[in-house]
Amino acid sequence: MFLKILVALLLVAHGLGHVMAPQSAFVPPGAFPRDTAAVLGPRLTIVSPAGKALSLLWLIPLVGFVLGTYGLWTGQEWWGPVLIVSAVVSIVAVLPWWNVMPRFSYLGALAVDVLVLVGAFTPWGAEVVKAFR
Repeated sequence: MFLKILVALLLVAHGLGHVMAPQSAFVPPGAFPRDTAAVLGPRLTIVSPAGKALSLLWLIPLVGFVLGTYGLWTGQEWWGPVLIVSAVVSIVAVLPWWNVMPRFSYLGALAVDVLVLVGAFTPWGAEVVKAFR
């Protein structure tokens, strides 16, 4: 039961952490520095029109990780693809802001995403899923 709760909390917390970019783009003050450029170019900041558009991409893993965790917790069949897509989109969403986000945030986000993908595509993940049954 401890593993089940730990994994569920980690996945939900990771999903909720994806509120950082949209919150910073639309509701100041945010977790991102508003005038720091993304790695994609010096004019791309979180409050620029392109930055705001990219920040909306973060809503996919936000919803996906929370929904996928619910599916995992309740034994639904669809939880796996939801978490896989959420992890991939999370990586794509985080990478442009590599030098903008707090270091702990992007390293933690990538670690969770990698763990989800490793768990999805290796036998190791089956052991974690057993804890949810």
